[in-house]
Amino acid sequence: MKTKAMILFAALLLMGNAARVQAQCLTLEVRDIDRVQGFLYVAVYSSSDSFLKKPFTGFRVEVKDKTLSLPCEGLPEGTYAIALFQDLNGNGTLDSGCYGIPQEPTAFSNDAQGVMGPPSFEKCSFTLRSDTTLVVHLR
Repeated sequence: MKTKAMILFAALLLMGNAARVQAQCLTLEVRDIDRVQGFLYVAVYSSSDSFLKKPFTGFRVEVKDKTLSLPCEGLPEGTYAIALFQDLNGNGTLDSGCYGIPQEPTAFSNDAQGVMGPPSFEKCSFTLRSDTTLVVHLR
């Protein structure tokens, strides 16, 4: 009887650990889209070393409304930061003017803003532990 109880207990522990490594669903709600045109490029970063250099994952969606709800499924638990921009002219890049100031709308997780450049990973970062909806405002 003790052996069956030990096996059951071990199985329950393993199931609990498996549930912790399962992927989470992050829903990104993008608000304040002024112009319904072009594409929205979304990059998800998983460390300060890779921030704005090499995304953990990313995607592009067509802008069809002034508010978009974008599912980002399959992310494991962890700390992330998101950067996005609206490509109004369809050239696939974030256009910038003097001193690198963006000429197309941008947004970062936590609605973080930088001073004399983009915000840091730390200002943008959030911890994903369960299914979450994150709201960002395009500027």
